[in-house]
Order: sequence, then structure tokens, then C-alpha cells
Amino acid sequence: MLRFIVSSYSFKWMVITSCIFIAITWLSSWIFDAAWGSNSTVPVRNLDDVYKPPPQYDNFYRVNLKLVSKDQVAIEGNEKFKLKDSRKDYDFYDTLKFNYPDSSYDKVNKIYFQFINTNSIDSIYLVISVSQTPKIFYNQIFYSSVIVYKLNQFSKNPANFRIKHEELVSSALLADNDTLINKVFKYFNDNIDALGLAECGTNCQILRTLCSNFGVPCRIAGLQGGDANEPGYNSFLGYPMHNVCEIYSSKLRKWYVVDPTYGFRFIHNTSNDYLNAVEISNNYTFVRENEIRQDSILFTKRSLVGRDYFKYYENVFFKVQLDNKFLRKVLKLFYPRFIYYIYCYANNYPPVNNGFYYFGLKTFMYFFILILYINSVLLVLTKRLFSVKKPKNNIKS
Repeated sequence: MLRFIVSSYSFKWMVITSCIFIAITWLSSWIFDAAWGSNSTVPVRNLDDVYKPPPQYDNFYRVNLKLVSKDQVAIEGNEKFKLKDSRKDYDFYDTLKFNYPDSSYDKVNKIYFQFINTNSIDSIYLVISVSQTPKIFYNQIFYSSVIVYKLNQFSKNPANFRIKHEELVSSALLADNDTLINKVFKYFNDNIDALGLAECGTNCQILRTLCSNFGVPCRIAGLQGGDANEPGYNSFLGYPMHNVCEIYSSKLRKWYVVDPTYGFRFIHNTSNDYLNAVEISNNYTFVRENEIRQDSILFTKRSLVGRDYFKYYENVFFKVQLDNKFLRKVLKLFYPRFIYYIYCYANNYPPVNNGFYYFGLKTFMYFFILILYINSVLLVLTKRLFSVKKPKNNIKS
């Protein structure tokens, strides 16, 4: 049976057609990538994707809200909480009823609750608005003192959503790790001649290693100046690329830039908080770089910087980790210009840089070729089926 199938015309034709379509797919992919002309990254649309605290410092309270019936909302907390005036004890989950407007345009439902390890009361203002269509209402969160992580969806694995106290750093470091940060700066300055400082990439690697030794969260961010309208994640575009470090301060509850090559961190004139790379980028883009004040803390160049330096911050790149090896191989094979592990922030982000556009358009191309292939196979099989002659009936009556 197998020999018959292999020796049949249809099987041979399908093998030849498959080889042709594989060649067409490869050639189309090559032409598509050449025409696209740019490596594409993941655009940063939500800053929480790149500026959430490190896991060992992430003790922020969050809730998920879900409507479980017409007039009842359920709350899931990442720490045990208790609704105000409720007889129930502290738990990760609770429900309460909300009210609809009687005659007014909307009704504000004030939800008060308290987490088990805090003395303060948190609140969520859930607004129910009347639609022009009868018996139709709109739900909106007008205000929340805690992070509303998901709406109308609970965690698939609640254990991953909850705060794991055993994995957090000590209470003192959760409140303020500036002592450790200052120790890193002092060690850097005391041993500057023996560190082997060179170009910006090496300098950032050295500072990150020192931070790791002192237990300070630190990462490297890539910068690229030039023209943000030009496509590409390329070192030859516009100004050369530059690397800086971002360290996490639990006192400020934020990441901020430390540039070991120039010895600076930056602060805004109207604030006491140090600036992260995105904040610097925004100030430069909207011509407010003169409002940025440098703080010289490392004994490297320590020279004054100006607009030419801040031009680096037109594009900010963050490197992330994708743990799925199979998915990495698939993306590398079929979408070689999609740099999936680089998140890019820019105020003027051209479509050709957007990895989602690249991924979507190329997927459509693959799908179109696949449909052509399936239709061609079905056409030949159907044609062969109808061309088969019926056997003659030689049985005599």
C-alpha cells in the first residue's frame, strides 16, 4: 500500500509542489526582509513593562476586579485584605454589592478595604454610569489608591499573584537601599584605576558587577541618537550608540540612570527624584533638557553635558528575557528581523521599527502562501479524482 502511494502520480506531484512552495516561502521571506530594511523591536506602550520593581523589592499591593453578577464585584488581592465594616476575617478574596444610579446620571460606589500588614485604608471608586439605551450601564474605575492589575479576570495561578514574603529583601532594604548604592559608588571611586574602565559597554558591565556584589539591582539600558524617524536598531545610525546603567532605589521606589562613563546621574530642577532613561528622553524630546541637572557621583569624566549628550536618549532600549527556547528558535527562523528581546521606547516611533507590524505583515504573507499551496494541492487532487474512469462492467447477464 505504501509503495503504491509513493509511486503514484499524485504523491510525486505533491512532493514537487511542496518543494516549490518551500522555495517560494524562503525567497518571499528574504525579499520581505530586504524590503523591510530594518531590525524591528517591541515598542514600549506600558512603562510597567520595563519599570516594574525587581521581584525581591516588589511588595506593592495590587488587586484584580471581576464582575461576578449584575450587582456584585469580586476582589482578589495579592496580599490578604479585609473590606471595611465587614465581619469576615482577612483573606485574599472577597465580594460586595454595588449600587446603580436612581435618577442621577451616575453613581459612585466607594469600596474601602485594608491590607493585613498596613494601618492605612485603601479605596477604589467604581462609577456606574447610565447609558442613553435603557437598562444599559457603564462601569468605570474613577480612582484607586492601589494598582488594579486586571479587570474582569482573575489570576490563573493565584500563588504567582500573591506577595511572597520569604522572597523579599529585609524590611530595612525595602524601605531604603541607598546605603548599599552609596557603597557601590564609594568602591567604584576608591578603585577606579584598577577597574579596567574603557568604552561605555565595558564600564556598564563593571558597574553592574559591582552592584551585584553589593546586592543592588542594576541593569544596562541602550541608547541611540540620530533621527528617530530613521528605521533600524543600527550602530551606524546618527549618533553612535551609548550604554548607561539603571539602578533601583527602594527609597524612591524607581529605577534611575547612572552613567559610569561620564560619572553622572540626573535630577529634575523641580523634583528630588533622580530620572530614569524614559524621563530623560521625554525631557529632551520636548526641548526641556535645560531643566535636567546632573549629579556627579563617579570619578570618570565628570564634565558638563549638554544637548549633544541628551540626544542619545532619542531611543531607549531595554533587553528582556524569553525563556521559551522553542519559541525563540521559531522567531529566529521565520522572523529574523524581529528583535523580540529588545523593548524600545521613543516618542517618535516609525512603523518600520515596530516589531508587531513586522510580525503581523509577515505572518499574513506566510498565511497567503500557505493558502495558495493548500488550494493548489486540492485542485490537483480534485482534478485527478474526477478524471478517474469508471471500470467497465464485463459481467455477462
